[in-house]
Amino acid sequence: METRTPGCPSVLGILLLLVCFSFRSDAAFDPKSFQQKLIALEKALDYMNGRPEQMNLDAAFGVTLTEANLIAALLHENVQYLEDKFFIALKEMVVLSDLTRRNLIMTIAPKNETVFLMLTTLSNPNMWIKPISWTKVLSRPRSNSSRLLTYREVIRSMRHGTPVETESDECLIKIVRNSLKGKCKIPPTCVATLAKEDDTTGYPLTHRLLIVQVAKALGCKEATSSPLFSLIPAYCGKIFQDLINLETWNFPDVARDLMLEQIVLCGMEGYHGFVNKHYEDVILSWPHWSGCFGVFGYSDGHKITRRSSSMTDFGCDNHMTSIAAASLAVFIRENIENAFGRL
Repeated sequence: METRTPGCPSVLGILLLLVCFSFRSDAAFDPKSFQQKLIALEKALDYMNGRPEQMNLDAAFGVTLTEANLIAALLHENVQYLEDKFFIALKEMVVLSDLTRRNLIMTIAPKNETVFLMLTTLSNPNMWIKPISWTKVLSRPRSNSSRLLTYREVIRSMRHGTPVETESDECLIKIVRNSLKGKCKIPPTCVATLAKEDDTTGYPLTHRLLIVQVAKALGCKEATSSPLFSLIPAYCGKIFQDLINLETWNFPDVARDLMLEQIVLCGMEGYHGFVNKHYEDVILSWPHWSGCFGVFGYSDGHKITRRSSSMTDFGCDNHMTSIAAASLAVFIRENIENAFGRL
């Protein structure tokens, strides 16, 4: 296959993939949804790349995960079976994600020293490129909800347990600083939080997983050996229950950001339950025509507002848009890595 000069032409006119996929985690390959994911991803990246001053550290990190998963897909042996136009489109998405990430870093980094350290450390896609062993170990749990929850109950479930957002940020900052000193170590207070059994749900649970993933990516010994390493499947099992509960509640608009975070973090661990055609279609129905993602039709007082996110053009959210891009990249990667398993 030929190599193109780096650039970012549109993929809107790409032809449908003609290869017959003989294996998929949950259904036959759908060329239309594959193309839709490429188009939606391009629009989301273009949106962020055109508004770097409206983005933040979390947005840059989401784009980093997007780039890492696209590169992993491009390096996978199964790309040899892709029709040329899709192979080229995949390379162009890698170029666009790299351009967007660098643009955001140059705009965000000068704000303060902590942001600079976190950006330069965590926004390196190479540290997030790893092979995935896809597994179906997570069975579909039964929902704990026998009725539709009220708005207040949905809110409560999304913020239940530890760590709170400031605590998880503090753990991540300490881990990064320790790694830069040449001794990657998870602070004892953070280890205690990770192992605490307090029926945590929602964001505190995904943040626990993220802390372990960051520590593992940086090579902290606590995260690469038991018992902390064994927390990953335990966390994703609980997160999957959260996801099913949100689905039972018909994915409330205010819970979309959380749902995307759940899919990205556990999808990157290779759990098929998070990466299926149903969730693809749900996510593909959400973006604004501009390509961004957000909670539309709610006043500010009725939105779930993360301290690390803010509103952008068209009423979108910078964190949600970046994590949506990452989810699309994970879906694209799963399509490529599993589609040709039984040719």
